[in-house]
Amino acid sequence: MDRMDARSAFQGDDTASLCPACPADESFLFELFAESQDQLAGLRSNEALWRSLVEMQYRGRAMSYAAQHPQAEDSILLDEDGQPAGRLLLDRQPDRWRIVDIAVLAARRGQGLGTEVVRQCQQRAASAGARLELQVRPENPARRLYERLGFRVASEAGVSVEMVWSAADEMQSVEEKP
Repeated sequence: MDRMDARSAFQGDDTASLCPACPADESFLFELFAESQDQLAGLRSNEALWRSLVEMQYRGRAMSYAAQHPQAEDSILLDEDGQPAGRLLLDRQPDRWRIVDIAVLAARRGQGLGTEVVRQCQQRAASAGARLELQVRPENPARRLYERLGFRVASEAGVSVEMVWSAADEMQSVEEKP
């Protein structure tokens, strides 16, 4: 079965779809993670050291996610051609869903792929009667996207912003607008 056959029901407007991550996706997931490690950019001149540090961080993050969200669903975000373009790690609990990790390749950002996936998460969470949660760094440009999509700040703690969306809050917000 190829990627196009493995698409989940979690499919948007032909811009993006998801399929379950599998062991063969490990190198893609590592490269996706590695391209976001700006704090290590100064070490790129020493490729072996840089790669070693990124691998260590990648493994540590994977272990942390597995311990904190053992039931989370790991999916590969596919573009309209069925090519890997990102990742969604989603932990679905009865009353709350948590976007543990969402990432889009730098070359594919700004094309609506991440927006489509978050909107699909919102629709599915609303259908399940659950709120949708995520955490983002204050300086991350994605924070503006989440705010546009109706997420509100639940708490801020220096290096992270906890954001929450619920269909009930969205309905109330619409009713309050003139």
